[in-house]
Amino acid sequence: MTTTTFRADSTAADFLAAIAQRVQRISQWLSMPAPGVPEATAELLRLAAAYEGSQPSYAADLRAAASMTERETA
Repeated sequence: MTTTTFRADSTAADFLAAIAQRVQRISQWLSMPAPGVPEATAELLRLAAAYEGSQPSYAADLRAAASMTERETA
């Protein structure tokens, strides 16, 4: 009987340790700083270039958003 109890306790402990590890990873991910404005602007311009061929109006909107972001920080 004690072996079965030990296995159950061990399994529960392993399960709780795995949950604690995942919570810690999520916490670290959430505490990471957001990209700065220059990085966000560059990302918008990269997306605009990627969509230019298939969706030119969407690409124009992305470029406008990048432009607005630059103006707000200037």
